Amino acid sequence: MDESKLHCGANRLHTQAHTISRVMIAGAFASLLQMVWIPIVCPESRSVEGTYRNPALGYSIKIPNGMKGVTGDQDGPERGVRISLASGGEIVVFGEPNSLEWKSPEEGVRDLLKSRTCNSGQREIHRARIGKLNGASGSLICGDRVLKTLLAFRSRGGPIYWIQLETSRAHESEDEAILETVAASFKLIRWQ
Repeated sequence: MDESKLHCGANRLHTQAHTISRVMIAGAFASLLQMVWIPIVCPESRSVEGTYRNPALGYSIKIPNGMKGVTGDQDGPERGVRISLASGGEIVVFGEPNSLEWKSPEEGVRDLLKSRTCNSGQREIHRARIGKLNGASGSLICGDRVLKTLLAFRSRGGPIYWIQLETSRAHESEDEAILETVAASFKLIRWQ
């Protein structure tokens, strides 16, 4: 066999192998690029004034005049709205399934307050009205911070509803008045 033909055949095999490996590398690189360049979709938040409605969880609340709520900024389905207060405090209103199967709002509030770590915390639980629903309210004072939480159950099962205030002790009374206004505006709406 002619040495030039043998060399040509070897070059052809080398070139084909090189081309195949380049295609494989390019394919792997393209797959890597697809993984790297897949856009990460962040939830889009939106501002709410007036009435916030959540048909998926069957409730609405009124955002106090002059304030705005923010929603849609959490992962997963939209559960509620966050209202930033002038004091630096925040009211959060949301609904969720009763996945821990609490028998009463008092039990849910008690569990929530127990889960918060605070060595010198004062915890109180009382009956409360959330719109037309009977529920429970609880508070935890820990140092300079105050957590007030309200919990109501939808009758005959379904979602449960939380309204929570986190603020400083210096602004507790003025922020609690806003919390009470929001809680009084709570309404059940058609649950879809």
